[in-house]
Amino acid sequence: MEVRIIHNTSVVYKFLENKAKYNYIYQLNYLSIKEWDNVVCYGLFDNLELKQIAILIINYEIPVLLAASFENEKYNTELVKRIKNFLPAQFYTHINRATLESVFSQNNIFELEEYMNMGLCDYKNRDEKYENEAVRLGFNDLNDIKELIMESYPEAWLDDNLVKLDENFGIYDNKKLISFAGIHAYSEEYQVATVAHITTHPDYRKRGYGEKVVYSLLKSLKNKIKFIGLNVKVNNFSAINCYKKLGFKEFGKFIACTVENNI
Repeated sequence: MEVRIIHNTSVVYKFLENKAKYNYIYQLNYLSIKEWDNVVCYGLFDNLELKQIAILIINYEIPVLLAASFENEKYNTELVKRIKNFLPAQFYTHINRATLESVFSQNNIFELEEYMNMGLCDYKNRDEKYENEAVRLGFNDLNDIKELIMESYPEAWLDDNLVKLDENFGIYDNKKLISFAGIHAYSEEYQVATVAHITTHPDYRKRGYGEKVVYSLLKSLKNKIKFIGLNVKVNNFSAINCYKKLGFKEFGKFIACTVENNI
C-alpha cells in the first residue's frame, strides 16, 4: 500500500460514486472547480486501486480534515496514520472514532462530539400555510443572520460566500430575525448540498419555527439538487425527530473534534 496526493477529481468521484452520497456530501462538494484548489486530497492505493481518501481543506482559519469512512475503518486508519506527519499542528476533523483513538493521543483531542449524517430521502409536501412565515434571505440580511447566530448558535461555521447564493430562509418577528436555516455545502455540478446553521432564538423555541425554515429551504433546493443532507448531534433527539418528519433518514456516524497534532 502507498499514499499519493490525488490531483484528478475524476479519480475521487469514481471512488465515491457508488457509496451512499449522504455520507460524503462535503467530499463531493470539494470536487467542484471552485473548491478543488482549496484542498489537498490524499489517497491510499493498493497498486492502482484506490482504497481510501482523506481531504484536507486549507482555506479556513483552522484547516479541516475530512477523514471519516463508512465502509472500511482498517483502510481509513492506515491512511490517517500515513499522513499524520504531513497534517497541520492543529486542525478540525470529521473522523471515525476508531481511527481517532488509534492515531492521536486523547490528551490532544478537544471539543469531541458524535454526529450523524441524515439525507433527504422522502420529500414531504406541505400545505402553503406551512411555509408562509419563512422568507428568502440574502447577503443584504447578513447582519441579521450573524446577530441571530451569535445569540443562539455561536459555534456555527457561517460562510459569507454561501449566504450570497440566497439559499437561506428565516422568520422575522417585528423586524427581528428569530429563526434561520442556510447551507454549508452546495454544488450543482455534483448535485449535493448540506443544510446547516439551523437555529431559533432561545425565546422562540418549541414553536415549530425551525421546521418551517428548513422546509422552505428544502423546497427551494429540491429542484436543483439531488442529494440534500445535514449533520446532527446524535443526542439531539428533538432535531432528529424534526428532520425525520421532513423526510430525512439516518446514515453514518462520525466524530467531529479539534486535534492538536503533536508530531
